[in-house]
Amino acid sequence: MVASLWLSWQDQVSLSASGGEAIVTGPDARIVLKPLAPEIFAAMQRLAPPGADEEQLAESILAAGTVDSLARWYYHVDQLRQRGLICRSLHADGRPLATLFPFCRAVPQSSRAALGSTSPETNRPAATDAGRGPCETASRRYVLSRFAYVRREQDELVLESPLAHARVIVHDARLMALLGALAAPKTLTELTQCADGLAPGLARGDSRAFLTLLREANMIDQFAPDASGSSREANSPADPALESWEFHDLLFHSRSRRGRSDNPFGGTFRMAHRPPPPALKAIVEQESYELYRPDIRQLEQADPPLAHVQERRRSLRQYAAQPLTARQLGEFLYRVARVKAQWQAQSPTAAGTQLMEFASRPYPAGGGLYELEFNVAIKACQGLAPGLYHYDPRRHCLERLAEMTRPVELLLDDAAASAGIAGESLQVLVILTARFERIAWKYESIAYALTLKHVGVVYQTMYLAATAMNLAPCALGCGDSDLFARAARTNYYVESSVGEFLLGSRVSEVLT
Repeated sequence: MVASLWLSWQDQVSLSASGGEAIVTGPDARIVLKPLAPEIFAAMQRLAPPGADEEQLAESILAAGTVDSLARWYYHVDQLRQRGLICRSLHADGRPLATLFPFCRAVPQSSRAALGSTSPETNRPAATDAGRGPCETASRRYVLSRFAYVRREQDELVLESPLAHARVIVHDARLMALLGALAAPKTLTELTQCADGLAPGLARGDSRAFLTLLREANMIDQFAPDASGSSREANSPADPALESWEFHDLLFHSRSRRGRSDNPFGGTFRMAHRPPPPALKAIVEQESYELYRPDIRQLEQADPPLAHVQERRRSLRQYAAQPLTARQLGEFLYRVARVKAQWQAQSPTAAGTQLMEFASRPYPAGGGLYELEFNVAIKACQGLAPGLYHYDPRRHCLERLAEMTRPVELLLDDAAASAGIAGESLQVLVILTARFERIAWKYESIAYALTLKHVGVVYQTMYLAATAMNLAPCALGCGDSDLFARAARTNYYVESSVGEFLLGSRVSEVLT
């Protein structure tokens, strides 16, 4: 049986009537349709999941009303689709093959263009390419977007893309073969031939119907022959703006901002079924070195003005022959990362009120959670032996994690290569790590994005403190998180490095 496209209400959408008006209400949108003919309201009542066949709905409206009613029906369906209130499904033999779930209140027009779709006014197939002849249309090729990806969600496979304002749930595994065939550009004829061999049991028209669904979801790109007969890209991949985006960057951007995802967002306390992680990392009984504590009140009086420090801030990669001292490192960490206060507070969550620990630092952090940890790899520092240390912000001391092992040496070499300087010139490498559960316990969708924002905040704080102290600071663009996990013996998924910062003694210049 050839698959057909069905319409149904999105999750949590309700339909009601009042005084000749139809009111459609969803989680993020509400629309009042008026006046509404009885045959159109009756069709909308049939949209309760699993919904109804699009063509049969159109036929019922035409049978009970007029051509004007049918045109009005298509107009309303488009309104509802733009607000993410309607799903489209591909059905065959009484069961769904794939479903398009919108998750945006306003779906761009370009995302809704359907292959071989019908015209709202005439219910006839719409032109797929105005001005093109049948040969050119037949030669058009389709390929899966380079931004599209498939993942598992519970018991089903989900097709998503940061270009899309919808996701496609693949209910029938045979359609995965068609997705595989779209790894390379193919015409409709070629795709149908592939389906015959790769997805036995699917009707020949199902390939076109599935492609229609994918195109409406903005999951595929299309190519057309140019004047010379060679293929050229016809839509989004040719957009110069997309050329600058790599897959992972655009995905991360779209999923950690509102607009292109319906995932729960913000402070949802999504892990409240577990006890909240402590505000500070547990103390491990190991060799430690107490650090110098400066007098903050004296620094407030003696430090150069903030505007002067900001103007003099530079990334410096050259160091004085005499390394910085343990006293300077202690003052630097005290200014930047110490615990200023500790307290407990009740946090209301979906799982009930939870008692949470908090500890403030000199820099701001989302929710006051302070998931970042400071680690120091020392190559040369007067008063401290080379090796890898963890900074305890509560006791203001360094805990020795490792001597100058091979992984620690590689961390320093990697930092030198990143800065473009000789490895033997390095003095101190500050490595920021994140205790991911601390921030993910409260925040959903934005947890890692917040961590990266915090890294930026800490970088600026370290730059200003180092400049005020007349030291040489330099933030690094990247580091090796696997290498740090080996050097510090941490679980990559529990605590991992997210930022690196070089520090050393400054050459000759004095900031006054």
